[in-house]
Amino acid sequence: MFWQLWSEALLNWVLRKRYWFNELAGLLGSILYFYAIILGLKSLSPGDDLGLDLGPLLLVFVAFNLTVATFQSIAYTIQSEVSQGTLEHLALARGGLLRQLLIRAFVEGLSGLLWAFLTLLPLALLLDVELRPASWWPLGLLPLFLSSLGFALGMGAIALYFKRVEGLFTIVQFLFLPYFFSLVRFDPWKAYLPFAPAVQLLRLSFTGKSLPPDLAAIALVQSFLFLAAGLGAMAWVYVQVRHKGVLGRY
Repeated sequence: MFWQLWSEALLNWVLRKRYWFNELAGLLGSILYFYAIILGLKSLSPGDDLGLDLGPLLLVFVAFNLTVATFQSIAYTIQSEVSQGTLEHLALARGGLLRQLLIRAFVEGLSGLLWAFLTLLPLALLLDVELRPASWWPLGLLPLFLSSLGFALGMGAIALYFKRVEGLFTIVQFLFLPYFFSLVRFDPWKAYLPFAPAVQLLRLSFTGKSLPPDLAAIALVQSFLFLAAGLGAMAWVYVQVRHKGVLGRY
């Protein structure tokens, strides 16, 4: 288990080092994307003041980036392995395909956390947003990380079955952006919406607020449900594609 995890982490590092230009372009693209949204909002506002705190908006955008990057990486990994004819090789790894994909999803999720911070810090400096991480900020990240991981496995199950899923993921990405931005103004009833308690917990942890036990409990329960659903979906689809003989081909 340890060596598989280490191998995936090493592979992730080598790929990012080899294709550093593409990684840098993606990072700059995320920064410019959010900055363009802010410029667009400013151009539509009657005065110089947006009437909106940019801090929560920025943290919600970081949560959106983390979620989308995690689920896309797993699905595109499956699609890439299928197109190269190497998905069967992953299935022959120790523990089988599900274990290997779970390890890869975990590594990609950690990499997504790093990229989220690299997006957050320049934007915070550029927009003069003050960040005040609380002492419990790792707990604020955990539910969002687990929820993103579970959702990624669920989307990966769709990719494993249908193989080519770019169109669906484009729709999901465009639906996620307004949905996540709708969580900037948080109401108590939103605590039961998908990702909402995890996003709110992330916001509170980076603005110096105290830990709300009820919200933390809801966020953790929801994140474990996401993870269980994602694992269940992946396991079920894996059985189906093996039974139909379409594991590694279109």
